[in-house]
Amino acid sequence: MKIRILLGLLSLCSGLSIAPSFAQAVEPDTAFLRSAVKNAVALYRQSIGKQAHLYNGLEYVDHRKHYFEGHQFLDSNEFSQGAVFYEGGWYEQVPMLYDLVTDEIVIKHEDSGLKQRLISEKVDTFSLYGHTFVRLGKDKSSSTSLPPGFYDLIHSNKTKVLVKRTKSPQQKATSTGMEGWFDAGEKYYVWKEGTYTQVSRKGSVLKVFEDRKKALQKHLRAQKIKYRKNREEAIRELASFYDGLEAQTSAE
Repeated sequence: MKIRILLGLLSLCSGLSIAPSFAQAVEPDTAFLRSAVKNAVALYRQSIGKQAHLYNGLEYVDHRKHYFEGHQFLDSNEFSQGAVFYEGGWYEQVPMLYDLVTDEIVIKHEDSGLKQRLISEKVDTFSLYGHTFVRLGKDKSSSTSLPPGFYDLIHSNKTKVLVKRTKSPQQKATSTGMEGWFDAGEKYYVWKEGTYTQVSRKGSVLKVFEDRKKALQKHLRAQKIKYRKNREEAIRELASFYDGLEAQTSAE
């Protein structure tokens, strides 16, 4: 099922003709295009007044037990301003949290202060703490699609790199009572030529880019990036360099 970022209303406001999309096929770049649509966003938000469309989700209930250390959210348990494309419209400067246990966006009602969950199926993309997340839906036509949910798009060009960020609650009984904490996890996926491949070790990444393997190994050494210490940076750098080599070849 394709997830499309529909900017029709914004295009009417600004005179632009912009229709980027993101799907299991992740063809176009899904950067927020803020420089292109900033004025359109402002006009759109003025036309609807308060962010009424955002407040159609259910109340968010924090099920974290009192003895748990840490929190279930991305980066911080304090609301931070982000941007979200929801029900066909952009909303910026929205106080939000991202729950990595339930894979839900939490917002604060601007009048009541009540915590609410956005309806995930109505979210195409959102940004928070410098991350750009996209939502992939269920693609029944493909056996290589990823499970539905939000993925951090850390590289987007001819190839894509997505990260599934999660937290898992853990607890145990001790002599002094219960203890609880959250284990953070990441799964990395590379999209190339219509197929997603989960990668972990350096060898699995190089296998995806096997046609440029030697050049990529040389580049990683030149950049002095230690894969085991900086896996995410290394995967992103390898994908970016691969795309650069492919672009050079196409231009020749």
